[in-house]
Amino acid sequence: MKAILQIDLENRLADVEPGVVNLDLSRSAENSGYHFAPDPSSQMVSTIGGNLAENAGGPHCFKYGMTTNHVQALEVVLRPAK
Repeated sequence: MKAILQIDLENRLADVEPGVVNLDLSRSAENSGYHFAPDPSSQMVSTIGGNLAENAGGPHCFKYGMTTNHVQALEVVLRPAK
């Protein structure tokens, strides 16, 4: 659950699994002039799933919005209760 599945630059979308590290997503897109705007101080170790769960922010969020402003869709898998 740590893969960047696809980066669609034309539509400005990234399909990622929740364990992708925030900074890795930004670095994957930086050669094209893009970045993942939410940049908490822990971005070198924080994951996209954790950023979403906490609605993480950072300095770029003053201009671009918090993590929830950058999520278009989620696929959630729940396990049955024991």
